Amino acid sequence: MSQTAISVQTERSAREPAFFHIEESLLSIRWRRLVAYYAWNAQAFSERIYRLVAVGALWLLRPCVALANRTLATRLLYLPLRGMSRDRLDLLGEEYFDYVLRPRLCPDGVERIQQLLKTGRQLVLVSHELEHVIRPLAQYLKVEKLLANRLEFRDDLATGRLLDPVISSLGILRRLARKQTLGADHPWKTDGPMKSEDLAGLLPAGDGPGPIAKAILPAARQVREKRQAVVSFGKPRSQTQTLSVRKTLAGKNILLIGSTGFIGKVWLCILLHDLPEIGRVYLLIRRQGSRSALQRFEKVVAESPAFKTLHDRYGDGLSDFIGERLEVVEGDVSEPQFGLDDKTVASLQANLDLIVNSAGLTDFNPDLRLALSTNADSALHLVDFLDKCDHAGLIHVSTCFVNGRTDGRVPEELCPNYTPGEHPDFIARS
Repeated sequence: MSQTAISVQTERSAREPAFFHIEESLLSIRWRRLVAYYAWNAQAFSERIYRLVAVGALWLLRPCVALANRTLATRLLYLPLRGMSRDRLDLLGEEYFDYVLRPRLCPDGVERIQQLLKTGRQLVLVSHELEHVIRPLAQYLKVEKLLANRLEFRDDLATGRLLDPVISSLGILRRLARKQTLGADHPWKTDGPMKSEDLAGLLPAGDGPGPIAKAILPAARQVREKRQAVVSFGKPRSQTQTLSVRKTLAGKNILLIGSTGFIGKVWLCILLHDLPEIGRVYLLIRRQGSRSALQRFEKVVAESPAFKTLHDRYGDGLSDFIGERLEVVEGDVSEPQFGLDDKTVASLQANLDLIVNSAGLTDFNPDLRLALSTNADSALHLVDFLDKCDHAGLIHVSTCFVNGRTDGRVPEELCPNYTPGEHPDFIARS
């Protein structure tokens, strides 16, 4: 063979992708655990039950179906995922990789992949699992392409159907048959790119290179654009409007309650850092013993890591910058009209554009009277104050336990006289 032919062959092999089988080289993924993990983390409790029952039934049925049709058996695996959203599958896939798969990666396989990447050859990770769990693995290994099973989605909800080509696992019987066919010296597990006969064994009979090339996915998650319906069927098309936080809050006067808390001070720092054209920000801070509200805020600015970026940007001029935009108001949200005098209350109610409330107890076992005063009475005083404002809006930050034991999706709908125990005669004030 001439030197030119060898060079052409080398360039061609460098351009062709190298397929790397995950289950043969990196780790062992058991479909029962993965699908059960998806089913167990469904939104509603009732949804979890019927999905787990379906997983158990398919676990018993799949071996019999696999003897006749491996592709059909693979399709049956993911029927319990019907109705789950794409975003939820992506999120659960990332969690499963971080907490379950990453600690179990084979170091030799990871090193082999890094060596192949250094050669400049395009690498494709191959797996019979879903793309939602293989994509985080590819991103972790810095591999740009993957070949995995893909679910069909309609309106961002899984139909439970796999798109072609369906990638199946070899199974023990087919592994033994392959070992006998390829010879006794053929390794049980590969430590390099797959051979063509190995890749063909994962795909349905008759699938050539065309469907495989179309099924190769980028490791980076694709952002999908929302498409407008071609026919409106009499419904007016909604005009998509862009929301600019900078333009919306420019020149607005804001009252921030809870600025010394974790969320409040971080939000305040982001506001000052990213929106310097903000109007006046009033900070409602209560006195704590002998320390005044202003002294408490000065301590937060001096010691909190959240203000580090502002210290780095303005240096010695930070106090002047803060003085131009912030005003500390000493008061207590648990008292009527925040414990302020009538003149201050009238000025705030006339000038405020927005009230942001992030105040509240974070103790899981507080004194009952303190809890009611801070978390319940404060909200009532806030609503009463807001009702007397000229034009102010409200952003209320609730805890993650505000819905009690409610599971699943919680709609933002107001239910009159709602109680977690659904007692119609329960009155909180009494």
